[in-house]
Amino acid sequence: MEKNIIPIIILITLLYMVLSNIKKEKKLYNLAYIDPITGLGNFNFFIEKITENLTKSNNSTSYMLMLDIKKFKSFNKKYGHEVGKLILESLGNRLSSILPDSAIVSRFSSDVFGVLLTSSDIDYFIDIITDKTKYIVIGEQSYSLQLYIGVYKLVDTDFDAYTIIDKSKIALELAKEQIVTNVAFYNSDIEKQVLKEQEIESIMEQALLNNEFKVFYQPKIDLNCPNNICAEALVRWHSKNRIISPSEFIPLFEKNGFILKLDLYIFEEVCKALVFWKSKYNKIPHVSVNVSKEHFYVKDFIVQYAKIVKKYGLINHNIELEITESATVNDNIDIFEIIRDIKKQGFLISIDDFGTGYSSLSMLQSLNIDTIKIDKSFVDVIDIQKPNKNIIQDIIFLAHKLGLKTVAEGVENKAQLDYLKGLNCDFIQGYYFSKPLEKEDFEQIGKPFY
Repeated sequence: MEKNIIPIIILITLLYMVLSNIKKEKKLYNLAYIDPITGLGNFNFFIEKITENLTKSNNSTSYMLMLDIKKFKSFNKKYGHEVGKLILESLGNRLSSILPDSAIVSRFSSDVFGVLLTSSDIDYFIDIITDKTKYIVIGEQSYSLQLYIGVYKLVDTDFDAYTIIDKSKIALELAKEQIVTNVAFYNSDIEKQVLKEQEIESIMEQALLNNEFKVFYQPKIDLNCPNNICAEALVRWHSKNRIISPSEFIPLFEKNGFILKLDLYIFEEVCKALVFWKSKYNKIPHVSVNVSKEHFYVKDFIVQYAKIVKKYGLINHNIELEITESATVNDNIDIFEIIRDIKKQGFLISIDDFGTGYSSLSMLQSLNIDTIKIDKSFVDVIDIQKPNKNIIQDIIFLAHKLGLKTVAEGVENKAQLDYLKGLNCDFIQGYYFSKPLEKEDFEQIGKPFY
């Protein structure tokens, strides 16, 4: 009897070991390849599957889609992270159910999903995805969602999974910039833009060390006191090979975060100029400096600005910080707290590009600012619109009602100047008076303010 028991024990032990190994391997597999929230494959899973597909020779048309939930951070903040997790799980299930079985659906990170899809009619599936994910029901509650979708069409020369994902990610970023639609396709024009951006990114750090970024000063004329010439500090990039337009590098630097370094560099250069003028003329002009909204995501960012002012022995209220109107309506920015912090440090504040965004009149009344800069687009139509149809008069009237100063940008002729004078606009800025000038040239025309 004992002889029969021993083999059975050995068999059971072996079976236990095999099952334990299988269980352990499954656990390791899940950790490596399965997303714990949605149950879908994760980024590693997607890379492996897309690589397998690339090694297969077929004539089918494949697309890589990258999806991102619009304003998901705000969604989490409003409903809580637990509801957010349920939304992600439901969205993953929804995508799996509406797409063909052959499609690979994975959650990459946070609210970003990847899809590899074979289809001859990608527009159909984009419409399906957009339509079927509009609402997600959790329990008795229905939640409204919008997806950004970046699409890349695979070609015969695609052999690297990471490159394919990168291209769909570029399309996704473009989709986030669209106004009419939330969908964007990768194309050769985008590829050229990417290469140009990569070239700029490869030289930007060294350019900063080489002092290639120059501060130019565009005069602002005080219509109530013409001798009181103020200025806006603007950045220009004088690269060794060419002059790079701000429209080429500013949006890129805002996207990659380099704008944080550049803004502080420009601010310090302005402070150096103010100290120079103070020592030479015993008086300094009032200068406004742009602050990108990317700073508003950095805790106590304004402390850095205040330290620079203190370093050069200047007074904060000689410097005005310009923030764009779009920053005042960003869901992820507490603009009231930021403005309170800026004012606490003693800086003046102006809202740039006013009239192009969506800030409400009630918000404007609540913001503790000093100046409104009227966007050039309103000045441009002064010559072609009837005076009573131009909104500038309403903006100036409202600003003065709230005790704010007004600056009109982009003034290019006398008719525009006369019209704005008639409305009692406080300051004028534009090529009719002067283009942006280098420090030495501005100093020459600005001598009356000393």
